[in-house]
Amino acid sequence: MVTVNDTLRKYSDMRSKTDSWHEDGDTYQKLTKNKNYATFAGKDGRYEIKAKLTDTLYFYSHRYFTQKYKVEDIIKKKINVQLKPEPCVPYVECKQKQPSNFYIFIGEKISATGVDDPYYCNVVTLDGGYVRSVYKIKEEIYGHYPKDTIEFKAYNHLGAPMFVYYDTALLFVGEYCGELYHERNQFFDLYKTKDGKWASPGDPYKFDKHQEQKTIKAQPIEFDPLVRIETTPPKDEDYPERFQKYEAPYYRFIGNKAVPLMGTYLEDLIKIKVKGSLKEKNIDLNKLMIK
Repeated sequence: MVTVNDTLRKYSDMRSKTDSWHEDGDTYQKLTKNKNYATFAGKDGRYEIKAKLTDTLYFYSHRYFTQKYKVEDIIKKKINVQLKPEPCVPYVECKQKQPSNFYIFIGEKISATGVDDPYYCNVVTLDGGYVRSVYKIKEEIYGHYPKDTIEFKAYNHLGAPMFVYYDTALLFVGEYCGELYHERNQFFDLYKTKDGKWASPGDPYKFDKHQEQKTIKAQPIEFDPLVRIETTPPKDEDYPERFQKYEAPYYRFIGNKAVPLMGTYLEDLIKIKVKGSLKEKNIDLNKLMIK
């Protein structure tokens, strides 16, 4: 891609600072087709674009270093642009199947930052990156982590992992090849009950719909009276259909906020995972540290 005065990047940076970036995607697409702003070189490297002699052209290509030149210099010096490729790094596969350590804890989100995968040589990763997740450990449930703050990687095919949308969650993290990884899709959103315990509202199998044996039932729970759950997915969410549904008899509504009426306590939540998605992790239920 060739752009005039870095127009597209400046525009995308400006729009990303507002809530209307996704709503205004058509404008960005129109800019990419406007020869006053951008164009694409053909297979032979030739391109056409409208620009002033005082303008600067920016040359982009995936996995190559961007270069820029003044239009006047391109013409006078007959510059033939040859982009330099980014260096790649060897991909080392972690073949460890069972975690060296396994942690189940109630975590309070501190930060969740998207990080691109390195440019691997001859390997394309499915996710393209991960979320660097930093959480305060409010309560240890299984396995002792030596600090009160934990940092781990979380991968997900469709946008950010769902647990980052909740302030507090029951999280499952394993150590593989010396790194901490969130067990993909394994979590429960948690809220305080009136008597000070933790519970997850709604259908206990809301995140495990394909589990064959569903023996645990939600029960009436008095949650903290102040609990109000936002039910509308964020405006910048590309896959709103993946958010959980808030339905009766588990919830009642005040406007667009859900008030939980039924849910499941910690011990049963962990049993769901141990008998389902995490049954291969050899979790010993006798070692749970539930208060």
